[in-house]
Amino acid sequence: MAIRKEAIVFVYFGVEPVPAGRLLTIIDGRDIRSEFAYGTKYLEREDAIPVDPVMLPLPVRGGRNVFTTPPDFGVFNGIRDAGPDRWGRFLMDKRFPAVTLDDFDYIMAAGADRSGGLGFGLSPDSGPGVWDLREFRSHPERILDLDEVIRGIEAQEDSTDPNFLALLEYGSSMGGARPKGTVTWGEEICLAKFTVKGDAYDIARVEYATMLMARDCGIDIPEVDVAEVGGKSVYLIRRFDRKRTPEGVERHHFCSALTATGMHEADYGSYSYDEIAMAIARFSDEPDRDREELFRRLAFNVFVTNSDDHMRNHGFLHVGNGRWRLSPAYDIVPVPQTGETYSQALKFGRFGKESSIANLEEAARIFGVRKGTSSEILDRVREVVRDWQSRFSTAGVTGNDIAKLSGCFRDELLRR
Repeated sequence: MAIRKEAIVFVYFGVEPVPAGRLLTIIDGRDIRSEFAYGTKYLEREDAIPVDPVMLPLPVRGGRNVFTTPPDFGVFNGIRDAGPDRWGRFLMDKRFPAVTLDDFDYIMAAGADRSGGLGFGLSPDSGPGVWDLREFRSHPERILDLDEVIRGIEAQEDSTDPNFLALLEYGSSMGGARPKGTVTWGEEICLAKFTVKGDAYDIARVEYATMLMARDCGIDIPEVDVAEVGGKSVYLIRRFDRKRTPEGVERHHFCSALTATGMHEADYGSYSYDEIAMAIARFSDEPDRDREELFRRLAFNVFVTNSDDHMRNHGFLHVGNGRWRLSPAYDIVPVPQTGETYSQALKFGRFGKESSIANLEEAARIFGVRKGTSSEILDRVREVVRDWQSRFSTAGVTGNDIAKLSGCFRDELLRR
């Protein structure tokens, strides 16, 4: 017998959550599908924001207002963006060990540090809450301190440890595979990422060093920092979808490139930078600027061998009037590869995923980046990355770790 689960979707305007519509998810064995309808009052707002710019566009007056997920989609991409990925799902599986969780459960049970500007609750009057698999309950919104998150992560092997239980009670973290948590660092709200047992190198400090290089290549990045806590490195990146104000924490609307392109998780064979460039043309308020920025990021990913540049590691921020802009860059780190062939996660030119200068030059043409501009971008990236060993050392990366990563920086790219 099919199970029906419902939630009100709230859209935050600054610190205020406003009911936007009703989500219905139907689970029938392994088949999951969803329906969504915007509320009449929400559609009357001049500043209404679509929950998903592709799958859930704001309907025209008198137009269709009941949306159904396409075949093989359990939930709409824009709503899925508000849920956790591997690390957050791990926490939820630990919290509810006797239950098989579905997509609705994972998304609704996420805590207040979910990405973007959506919330979920029982009714339009209830305000956002947290799903405990039976009902939505109120949940005090607070941000953990760094020590609390570290203690919880270190205790993850013991489900009875009070530090780990505190982390579970707080809720799941943002997407991604590695342990992380939202913390206050100085006056900023940051995402903290950790080097953990079993890592081949100090990945937290390496990501910090790589992001500083990206900044010096002209890439738009958030503020980043690195700290030593208990003898372990912690990488901190300011959350660009959150801002602390006297009234509270503002939430800014974010969607992944997967959502902006309308593609399915299983379409990875078709994923490409070209699709992101087309989404920029469709939604960006500054398409020329964003296409150049996308090319700059692609070039940097090739030069540092960041082959984890998949569709969820690119995103867009809403900037008003139904327009979006590339979000600041995130999740850029060298990935050591075996063999002699180098490739990206996404296609980007005539040579598919091939990480080569020829393919980059082809991508610039497809993106509509002028040849002179693309040459300047490649020259600047090459100049910065050529000095990677000195830059990594200055950022505190050890000589041993630099040696382990040497295969990520190829002479044939850097010596031109």
